[in-house]
Amino acid sequence: SSIAVNSIGEVFVGGVTSSPNFPTKNPLQTIFGGNLADAFVMKLNASGNTLVYSTYLGGSGNDGITGIAVNNAGEAFVTGVTFSPNFPTKNAIQTNFAGGDFDAFLAKLSDAGSSLQFSTYLGGRGDDRGYRLALDSSSNVYVVGQTTSSNFPVASPLQATMGGGADAFMTKFSATGSLAFSTYLGGSGIDGATGVAVDASGNSYITGFTDSDDFPVAAALQPVKNADDDGGPRFGIFNCG
Repeated sequence: SSIAVNSIGEVFVGGVTSSPNFPTKNPLQTIFGGNLADAFVMKLNASGNTLVYSTYLGGSGNDGITGIAVNNAGEAFVTGVTFSPNFPTKNAIQTNFAGGDFDAFLAKLSDAGSSLQFSTYLGGRGDDRGYRLALDSSSNVYVVGQTTSSNFPVASPLQATMGGGADAFMTKFSATGSLAFSTYLGGSGIDGATGVAVDASGNSYITGFTDSDDFPVAAALQPVKNADDDGGPRFGIFNCG
């Protein structure tokens, strides 16, 4: 689950629910999609005492949100994991479930929460999960996560091929959902990206974990791995503008 606040203090929450009677208001999806869990997105007023909107988001499989961000227009961007072959898509770069047990997804909701601006799968033939996302001042969106797919979608990549059993990924979309940049990041072991931030110049900063002895490093504070799984010291800075 994840939470974000806009410039006027309205609160946006994304997560997962197994309830067929989860409270909805002005929803884009009124009905629980099926199986054990759906994602949900809700918006509360700045006082926290009024539900502005609340909606399910999911298909017939299990779905959940792990990251949410909101722009100055009040539009919410969410990422997470879907097991659904019929997850709702719109203006998508990837309209179909790509394989494996689950795919990552990225969706943008309108300010009212009653419609999708865009929604897309993000993955390959392995397992893919979106963990977190961040926005820049133009509402370009940066998604990070983990993939075991050797055919994960890449564009102008720093690292064009998967390094090992699982790699981190970082993918940049425009505000309208077109693919701007996408790359693997990892070595021969298991790697994943769990956090991202963007500065005013469009540089993205990501953090996560690695058990790769050959994780790519440059100008590193710590150039070698000290343990079986280094969780904190690995981060990268990219200029993705």
